[in-house]
Amino acid sequence: MKSAFKSGDSWHPNKRMALLALAALAVGVVTYLAFWSPVIPTMAGARVVIAVPMQTNSALMLVASGQGLFVKAGVDVISQPFELGRDALKSVLDGKADLAVVGDAPTMFALLGGADIAMLAGISQSRRSLAIVAHSDRGIKQIQDLKGKSIGVTKGTNLTYFMDAMLQIHGVPSDAVTQSDLGRDAGIKAFKDGRIDALMMFQPFIAKLEAEMGDRIKVFYGEDVYAFRFLLVGKPSYIDSHPQEVRGVLRALIAANQAIRANPVEARRSIGDALKIDDAMMVQLFDPGDYVVSLDEAMLLALEDITRWAMKKGLVASRPMPNYLNFMKYQHLESVQPTAVTVVH
Repeated sequence: MKSAFKSGDSWHPNKRMALLALAALAVGVVTYLAFWSPVIPTMAGARVVIAVPMQTNSALMLVASGQGLFVKAGVDVISQPFELGRDALKSVLDGKADLAVVGDAPTMFALLGGADIAMLAGISQSRRSLAIVAHSDRGIKQIQDLKGKSIGVTKGTNLTYFMDAMLQIHGVPSDAVTQSDLGRDAGIKAFKDGRIDALMMFQPFIAKLEAEMGDRIKVFYGEDVYAFRFLLVGKPSYIDSHPQEVRGVLRALIAANQAIRANPVEARRSIGDALKIDDAMMVQLFDPGDYVVSLDEAMLLALEDITRWAMKKGLVASRPMPNYLNFMKYQHLESVQPTAVTVVH
């Protein structure tokens, strides 16, 4: 049989070594790719970091985590706990979280301040989550009695808007009270020490003050004045580049809403465990009707009301009313549960 090489071919040992080296390199590359090439994560392993205020209004997040509903929806959710929604939103803006749960007022402040965020859904709306707590032994029996009194409030949150709305509807000018900008713990301490006459507070700390101080305090909820909303928000760049993860989160929150309606006692206890609130107090705080995953006209109207208030108070620059629909990524919720999106778009 003839050789595969002609007699005139140059078959130098160095050439043979070079070919063998190339072959070995090819095998090495294949082996490397087989073992070390990046694995594209499936939905089962998709990781999402969500900043969550540890409040009762975050119930859908707490139930979804506690009952494994995120895992069932194909997302691995890492929760970052915060005291306030305002701080949770900052985590997203700082690039430390992918999504955040936050109230509508801080969302408005962020958007009008130029922050690049978008709303995915409302996840709660409650009329008894915020209240004015006052010392009844200082003659405060009704909202009008707050005139000339001192009030502690955490500025930049829904508490400021709620306070002004409560005062206005009862005919008390906001400049007729002395406001102190205090965080939760500092505000509670100042109130207990008697250094302020009243305090703007949220649940479960309202209930805790009621349990501790009894008839020494008067609590004004203002159910007819304001519905406090928590929203799920994120940066548009993240939302647009992670549609499957976003929709997995929304599916889990919808499943949590269904779980709350189907078995409210189990859900209530799950929320209480997460927030370290005993079940006797949770019975007072928990209302399954407060939780719904939606994007509706009421949310738009609330954002516009808060915006008008902020402009009037000089908290944001006066400008034409923003079209908040432009800041809603409603397509994701619509794809998961079309009936949850009733906002006109």
